[in-house]
This record gives sequence, structure tokens and C-alpha cells, in this order.
Amino acid sequence: MIETFTLDNPEVLFGLVILLFFIVIRLIGDRKYRGFIAFFGGEGKLWLRYRCSRLFFWLFLACLIIALAFPRWGSQTVTEYRRGLDAVLALDLSRSMEVQDLPAFPFSRLDQGLEISRLLAENSAGVRLGAAISRGRGILAVPLTDDTGAITSFLGGLNGSALSGRGTNLEALVDAAASAFLDSFPSRRVIILVSDGEALSGSLSDAVDRAIAADITFAVIGIGTEEGGPVPAPESPEEPVMSYRRTQVLRSAAERGRGIYIDGNREDAAAVLGEYLQSLAPESLTGGSRREGKPRWELFVILALLSLGASKRCLVESRGRQAPPPGGTAS
Repeated sequence: MIETFTLDNPEVLFGLVILLFFIVIRLIGDRKYRGFIAFFGGEGKLWLRYRCSRLFFWLFLACLIIALAFPRWGSQTVTEYRRGLDAVLALDLSRSMEVQDLPAFPFSRLDQGLEISRLLAENSAGVRLGAAISRGRGILAVPLTDDTGAITSFLGGLNGSALSGRGTNLEALVDAAASAFLDSFPSRRVIILVSDGEALSGSLSDAVDRAIAADITFAVIGIGTEEGGPVPAPESPEEPVMSYRRTQVLRSAAERGRGIYIDGNREDAAAVLGEYLQSLAPESLTGGSRREGKPRWELFVILALLSLGASKRCLVESRGRQAPPPGGTAS
């Protein structure tokens, strides 16, 4: 029993209208061709074979057009795999990230952010990771990859010497991280922003809005303390520059980005981040199934080839019968 009939490319059927118009024109001109065949003494069977050949050729064209429209009917079960999970680490490498104001850790904000990122990379099986950094401008340092070793090696090579004394532009950092996601590879997309929230230029909220429009979620790791600390400088100024964690800025980015904010001072910050990503991953890794119409275009291709063969066969037989051999009689 034929169920719902559908076409993937219904606009192709316009070719049938053109073919019908052509057939009408040819039928109108049949008188001329019939007179031509009668002139050679073959108005009977030869004319019938000629018309049969032409009919099969028209059927060949019609079947070919229908096949190109990709018809479907009946139904079949198709396995459906949902999107994978891609995450890009957006690492703030500004001077303020060298501040050592973490109460529970005897190292800088940057060191803490890199440690959280490293632990995440080592425990994120099934998640493609990439990395972007900001040195006054955003740089996509590591494209999305399944190679955990490439990410951990990159993180291990980052240190205070990579800062080069430039200010922070979180807008450029987020834009660089967002550029890692490709439309040709659909996935659940997450940017993991690791920063103290201080910025000398750019608009983080504008970058977050652009990322939201691209269906990107945010996980924000706030590094540092609200009490702050002095920014290390090559020379010792009379008035040291103080840096503070901008918690409200980072929370706002996480909320606008439909994601999560995590305090980087927590000892389990990496574990909390990993659990959040895994809460997104099951949705992407679970396979399902759906019912869809079964493709039937192959049937019309076969009919088209059979029609073309029949058309040629009629012409061959008609040519073999159009005149008797010298000295003989027609069969």
C-alpha cells in the first residue's frame, strides 16, 4: 500500500510541463512525418514503430525528470544522531592575570586558570576542545581538536612571559573563540571564558550577544578576588596599580550567555565545570530514530533506462524492415 507521497525537489517537476508542451508540438507536426514515411512505402507497421519509439523516448524523459525530483513513499526507520559537543577555552592573558591574590593558592591568577583548564582537558572524553588567548587582540591558538595532548601541551607552554605587557580586550577574546566553530560541523557550542573580568578596551556584552546569535553557550570561570592585589610591573611605581576580580561583569556574561558562572577559587572548580559540560554532552551523544519516507528515485531511473532501450529497439526493428533485399521479397 502506498503511503504519503512526497518529493524532495518538487520544483524539478516543472520539467514535465515543458516536456508536455514539446509533445503537443510534435503531435501537431505528425502529418508531415507520416507523409514522409508513406513516401517510402512504409505507412503501416513502420509508422506504428516510429510512434512507439517516440512514445518510449518521451516516457524515458518523464521518468528521468521524476527521478530528479527524488520521490518518496512508504516509510523507513532512520537512525538519528544528535549534535556533538565542542568547547573552546578563552584564556585571558592580560597583566592583571599575574596578580597573586588567591587565598588558598600560592600562585597567580593565570596559573590557577591554566590548572583548571588542564584538569578539564584531561577529563573531558568525548568533547572536542580548542583554545583562544588574548594579548590585546584575540587569537585562536588551537583549533577544535579531539587530541587532548595538543591542548594540554599548549596549556603547559603558557606562562607569564606570554603576556608581553598588553591590556585586556575580552570582546576580541570571545570573538576569536567563536571563530573556532564551523557551520559545516553542527555541534553544541560552548565558550569557557577564564578571566578576572578586567578589560581596558572592547565590550564583552557585545561579543556575548554575537555569540548568542550563533547559538553559543558560555561557561565563565572567575579568577582572582574582589579584594584584589597589585599588578606586577617591570619597575616599581610609587603607586602600584591594583586589580580586582569583576565578579558582576563575569556573572552577567554567564547569564546573558545562557550558561554557568564558577568561582575559580573553589578547589573543585574544574570538577564543577566538567560536570556542567557532561550535562550537555548526553544530549549530543544519545542516538535516536525517526520515520521518514523511503526514497524511490531508483525505480524511476530503472524505468527510464528500460524506456530508452525500448525506444532504440523499435527503431532498430523498423530500420530492418523498411526495404526488402535486392531480388527478394519483404517478410
